[in-house]
Amino acid sequence: MTKLSSNDLTEKEKLIRSAKFNRNGIIPMYYQLKELISDWIADGEYKPHDQLPSENELRTSFSVSRNTAQKALKTLVDKGVAYRIQGKGTFVADPQIAYSITATLSFSSEIIGLRKEPRNILNFSKATGASSHIARLLEIEEGDQVCTIQRIRLVDDIPAALMTSYLPVDLVPRLLDTLVVDKSLFQTIKREYGIEVGSGFETLQVGHADEYEAKQLGIREGDAVFMLERISKTTEGIVLELAKTVLRGDISKIYVELT
Repeated sequence: MTKLSSNDLTEKEKLIRSAKFNRNGIIPMYYQLKELISDWIADGEYKPHDQLPSENELRTSFSVSRNTAQKALKTLVDKGVAYRIQGKGTFVADPQIAYSITATLSFSSEIIGLRKEPRNILNFSKATGASSHIARLLEIEEGDQVCTIQRIRLVDDIPAALMTSYLPVDLVPRLLDTLVVDKSLFQTIKREYGIEVGSGFETLQVGHADEYEAKQLGIREGDAVFMLERISKTTEGIVLELAKTVLRGDISKIYVELT
Protein backbone atom coordinates (compact mmCIF):
# COMPACT_ATOMS: atom_id res chain seq x y z
CA MET A 1 0.00 0.00 0.00
CA THR A 2 1.19 3.50 -0.80
CA LYS A 3 0.51 6.82 0.86
CA LEU A 4 -2.36 8.82 -0.49
CA SER A 5 -0.50 11.38 -2.60
CA SER A 6 -1.96 14.15 -4.69
CA ASN A 7 1.10 13.81 -6.96
CA ASP A 8 0.43 10.23 -7.98
CA LEU A 9 -3.11 9.60 -9.18
CA THR A 10 -2.44 5.97 -10.11
CA GLU A 11 -1.22 5.04 -6.64
CA LYS A 12 -4.07 7.01 -5.06
CA GLU A 13 -6.58 5.08 -7.14
CA LYS A 14 -5.01 1.79 -6.05
CA LEU A 15 -5.30 2.80 -2.41
CA ILE A 16 -8.88 3.96 -2.80
CA ARG A 17 -9.89 0.73 -4.51
CA SER A 18 -8.38 -1.27 -1.64
CA ALA A 19 -10.61 0.52 0.90
CA LYS A 20 -13.81 -1.30 1.82
CA PHE A 21 -16.71 0.58 3.39
CA ASN A 22 -20.17 -0.55 4.40
CA ARG A 23 -22.30 2.50 3.69
CA ASN A 24 -25.55 0.86 4.84
CA GLY A 25 -24.41 -0.78 8.08
CA ILE A 26 -24.59 0.17 11.74
CA ILE A 27 -21.05 1.61 11.87
CA PRO A 28 -20.91 5.30 10.83
CA MET A 29 -18.77 6.28 7.86
CA TYR A 30 -16.53 8.57 9.91
CA TYR A 31 -15.70 5.62 12.21
CA GLN A 32 -14.89 3.34 9.27
CA LEU A 33 -12.70 6.05 7.74
CA LYS A 34 -10.96 6.62 11.08
CA GLU A 35 -10.27 2.88 11.39
CA LEU A 36 -8.89 2.76 7.84
CA ILE A 37 -6.43 5.60 8.52
CA SER A 38 -5.51 4.01 11.87
CA ASP A 39 -4.69 0.79 10.02
CA TRP A 40 -2.44 2.66 7.58
CA ILE A 41 -0.57 4.20 10.51
CA ALA A 42 -0.31 0.89 12.40
CA ASP A 43 1.06 -0.80 9.28
CA GLY A 44 3.72 1.88 8.86
CA GLU A 45 2.30 3.37 5.67
CA TYR A 46 2.37 6.71 7.48
CA LYS A 47 5.31 7.35 9.81
CA PRO A 48 5.38 9.67 12.83
CA HIS A 49 5.07 13.31 11.69
CA ASP A 50 3.96 12.34 8.16
CA GLN A 51 1.09 14.50 6.96
CA LEU A 52 -2.23 12.70 6.63
CA PRO A 53 -4.66 13.30 3.76
CA SER A 54 -6.56 16.55 4.12
CA GLU A 55 -10.32 16.80 4.62
CA ASN A 56 -10.73 17.71 0.96
CA GLU A 57 -8.61 14.76 -0.21
CA LEU A 58 -10.61 12.36 1.93
CA ARG A 59 -13.90 13.88 0.84
CA THR A 60 -13.04 13.71 -2.87
CA SER A 61 -11.26 10.36 -2.83
CA PHE A 62 -13.78 8.41 -0.77
CA SER A 63 -16.99 10.22 -1.74
CA VAL A 64 -17.81 11.24 1.82
CA SER A 65 -19.14 14.48 3.23
CA ARG A 66 -16.88 17.18 4.59
CA ASN A 67 -18.33 16.55 8.05
CA THR A 68 -17.42 12.84 7.79
CA ALA A 69 -13.82 13.58 6.76
CA GLN A 70 -13.47 16.26 9.42
CA LYS A 71 -14.85 13.99 12.13
CA ALA A 72 -12.56 11.09 11.17
CA LEU A 73 -9.46 13.29 11.46
CA LYS A 74 -10.69 14.92 14.69
CA THR A 75 -11.27 11.49 16.25
CA LEU A 76 -7.70 10.47 15.41
CA VAL A 77 -6.44 13.64 17.10
CA ASP A 78 -8.69 13.09 20.14
CA LYS A 79 -7.33 9.55 20.54
CA GLY A 80 -3.71 10.72 20.37
CA VAL A 81 -3.00 8.98 17.07
CA ALA A 82 -2.52 12.27 15.22
CA TYR A 83 -1.99 15.96 15.92
CA ARG A 84 -3.06 19.10 14.09
CA ILE A 85 -0.98 22.14 13.10
CA GLN A 86 -3.09 25.20 12.39
CA GLY A 87 -2.91 26.17 8.73
CA LYS A 88 -0.85 23.11 7.75
CA GLY A 89 -2.91 19.99 8.37
CA THR A 90 -3.05 16.77 10.39
CA PHE A 91 0.06 14.70 11.11
CA VAL A 92 0.86 11.28 12.60
CA ALA A 93 1.74 11.48 16.31
CA ASP A 94 4.68 9.71 17.91
CA PRO A 95 3.73 6.21 19.09
CA GLN A 96 2.85 5.83 22.74
CA ILE A 97 5.41 4.20 25.02
CA ALA A 98 4.69 0.53 25.73
CA TYR A 99 5.47 -0.83 29.19
CA SER A 100 6.01 -4.53 29.78
CA ILE A 101 5.16 -6.22 33.07
CA THR A 102 6.87 -9.55 33.57
CA ALA A 103 4.18 -11.43 35.40
CA THR A 104 1.09 -13.55 34.96
CA LEU A 105 -1.56 -11.05 33.93
CA SER A 106 -5.21 -11.35 34.83
CA PHE A 107 -7.74 -8.98 33.41
CA SER A 108 -10.99 -8.25 35.22
CA SER A 109 -13.61 -5.58 34.82
CA GLU A 110 -15.43 -5.10 38.11
CA ILE A 111 -18.77 -3.45 37.48
CA ILE A 112 -20.52 -1.35 40.11
CA GLY A 113 -23.58 -3.22 41.35
CA LEU A 114 -22.55 -6.54 39.79
CA ARG A 115 -25.21 -9.08 40.82
CA LYS A 116 -26.07 -10.93 37.62
CA GLU A 117 -24.36 -12.92 34.93
CA PRO A 118 -23.22 -10.73 32.03
CA ARG A 119 -25.25 -10.89 28.84
CA ASN A 120 -24.47 -9.83 25.29
CA ILE A 121 -26.25 -7.85 22.61
CA LEU A 122 -25.14 -8.75 19.09
CA ASN A 123 -24.57 -5.63 16.99
CA PHE A 124 -23.61 -7.56 13.89
CA SER A 125 -21.81 -10.66 12.62
CA LYS A 126 -20.57 -11.04 9.07
CA ALA A 127 -17.84 -12.51 6.90
CA THR A 128 -15.63 -9.95 5.14
CA GLY A 129 -12.28 -9.77 3.41
CA ALA A 130 -9.42 -8.96 5.76
CA SER A 131 -7.78 -5.55 5.47
CA SER A 132 -3.99 -5.50 5.34
CA HIS A 133 -3.86 -4.53 9.03
CA ILE A 134 -6.25 -7.24 10.22
CA ALA A 135 -4.54 -9.80 7.98
CA ARG A 136 -1.14 -8.98 9.46
CA LEU A 137 -2.36 -9.42 13.03
CA LEU A 138 -4.21 -12.66 12.22
CA GLU A 139 -1.22 -13.91 10.19
CA ILE A 140 -3.33 -14.52 7.08
CA GLU A 141 -3.38 -13.00 3.60
CA GLU A 142 -5.05 -9.69 2.83
CA GLY A 143 -8.51 -10.38 1.42
CA ASP A 144 -8.87 -13.74 3.19
CA GLN A 145 -12.30 -14.14 4.73
CA VAL A 146 -12.68 -13.31 8.43
CA CYS A 147 -15.64 -13.59 10.77
CA THR A 148 -16.30 -10.14 12.27
CA ILE A 149 -18.48 -10.16 15.38
CA GLN A 150 -19.39 -7.07 17.38
CA ARG A 151 -21.16 -7.38 20.73
CA ILE A 152 -22.12 -5.12 23.60
CA ARG A 153 -21.47 -6.70 27.01
CA LEU A 154 -24.01 -5.74 29.66
CA VAL A 155 -24.00 -6.38 33.39
CA ASP A 156 -27.23 -5.77 35.29
CA ASP A 157 -28.47 -4.33 31.97
CA ILE A 158 -25.75 -1.66 32.07
CA PRO A 159 -23.62 -1.52 28.89
CA ALA A 160 -20.05 -2.16 30.06
CA ALA A 161 -17.98 -2.99 26.98
CA LEU A 162 -18.05 -2.86 23.18
CA MET A 163 -16.21 -5.88 21.80
CA THR A 164 -15.27 -6.57 18.17
CA SER A 165 -13.74 -9.96 17.32
CA TYR A 166 -12.02 -11.02 14.09
CA LEU A 167 -11.46 -14.73 13.39
CA PRO A 168 -10.14 -16.48 10.23
CA VAL A 169 -12.99 -18.25 8.43
CA ASP A 170 -10.62 -21.08 7.42
CA LEU A 171 -10.15 -21.95 11.11
CA VAL A 172 -13.81 -21.67 12.09
CA PRO A 173 -16.01 -22.26 9.02
CA ARG A 174 -19.76 -21.81 9.65
CA LEU A 175 -19.05 -20.11 12.99
CA LEU A 176 -21.61 -17.43 12.21
CA ASP A 177 -24.25 -20.18 11.82
CA THR A 178 -23.46 -21.73 15.21
CA LEU A 179 -22.86 -18.52 17.16
CA VAL A 180 -24.87 -18.23 20.38
CA VAL A 181 -24.83 -14.61 21.53
CA ASP A 182 -24.90 -15.26 25.29
CA LYS A 183 -22.40 -18.13 25.23
CA SER A 184 -18.63 -17.80 25.45
CA LEU A 185 -17.13 -17.50 21.97
CA PHE A 186 -14.18 -19.71 22.92
CA GLN A 187 -16.48 -22.33 24.46
CA THR A 188 -18.47 -22.42 21.22
CA ILE A 189 -15.28 -22.83 19.20
CA LYS A 190 -14.05 -25.62 21.47
CA ARG A 191 -17.38 -27.44 21.23
CA GLU A 192 -17.81 -27.06 17.47
CA TYR A 193 -14.19 -27.35 16.25
CA GLY A 194 -12.20 -28.88 19.11
CA ILE A 195 -9.92 -25.82 19.11
CA GLU A 196 -8.62 -24.52 22.44
CA VAL A 197 -6.89 -21.25 23.28
CA GLY A 198 -3.30 -21.83 24.36
CA SER A 199 -1.76 -18.38 24.72
CA GLY A 200 -2.20 -14.73 23.92
CA PHE A 201 -1.19 -11.20 24.71
CA GLU A 202 -3.12 -8.02 25.33
CA THR A 203 -2.34 -4.32 25.11
CA LEU A 204 -4.14 -1.65 27.10
CA GLN A 205 -4.50 2.07 26.46
CA VAL A 206 -6.57 4.77 28.12
CA GLY A 207 -8.54 6.97 25.76
CA HIS A 208 -11.79 8.80 25.15
CA ALA A 209 -14.99 7.44 23.63
CA ASP A 210 -15.86 8.76 20.19
CA GLU A 211 -19.45 9.35 19.11
CA TYR A 212 -20.14 5.79 17.94
CA GLU A 213 -18.54 4.12 20.97
CA ALA A 214 -20.35 6.50 23.33
CA LYS A 215 -23.71 5.74 21.73
CA GLN A 216 -23.18 1.97 22.02
CA LEU A 217 -22.08 2.20 25.67
CA GLY A 218 -24.62 4.76 26.83
CA ILE A 219 -22.02 7.34 27.83
CA ARG A 220 -21.02 10.79 26.59
CA GLU A 221 -18.61 11.41 23.74
CA GLY A 222 -15.21 12.13 25.26
CA ASP A 223 -15.77 10.07 28.41
CA ALA A 224 -12.77 8.03 29.58
CA VAL A 225 -12.50 4.43 28.36
CA PHE A 226 -10.02 1.57 28.44
CA MET A 227 -9.06 0.34 24.95
CA LEU A 228 -7.81 -3.23 24.80
CA GLU A 229 -6.45 -5.25 21.90
CA ARG A 230 -5.92 -8.98 22.38
CA ILE A 231 -4.37 -11.65 20.16
CA SER A 232 -5.34 -15.21 21.12
CA LYS A 233 -3.56 -18.27 19.74
CA THR A 234 -4.47 -21.95 19.71
CA THR A 235 -2.46 -24.57 21.57
CA GLU A 236 -0.65 -25.11 18.23
CA GLY A 237 0.37 -21.45 18.10
CA ILE A 238 -2.04 -20.45 15.31
CA VAL A 239 -3.68 -17.03 15.69
CA LEU A 240 -7.36 -17.65 16.42
CA GLU A 241 -8.75 -14.23 17.27
CA LEU A 242 -8.04 -10.53 17.24
CA ALA A 243 -10.31 -8.82 19.77
CA LYS A 244 -10.71 -5.07 20.20
CA THR A 245 -12.60 -3.95 23.31
CA VAL A 246 -13.70 -0.51 24.45
CA LEU A 247 -14.41 -0.68 28.17
CA ARG A 248 -16.24 2.00 30.12
CA GLY A 249 -13.88 3.76 32.51
CA ASP A 250 -16.53 4.95 34.96
CA ILE A 251 -17.70 1.50 36.07
CA SER A 252 -14.61 -0.64 35.50
CA LYS A 253 -11.12 -1.14 36.81
CA ILE A 254 -8.11 -3.14 35.71
CA TYR A 255 -5.95 -5.17 38.04
CA VAL A 256 -2.71 -7.05 37.53
CA GLU A 257 -2.13 -10.19 39.54
CA LEU A 258 1.57 -10.85 40.20
CA THR A 259 2.44 -14.50 40.72
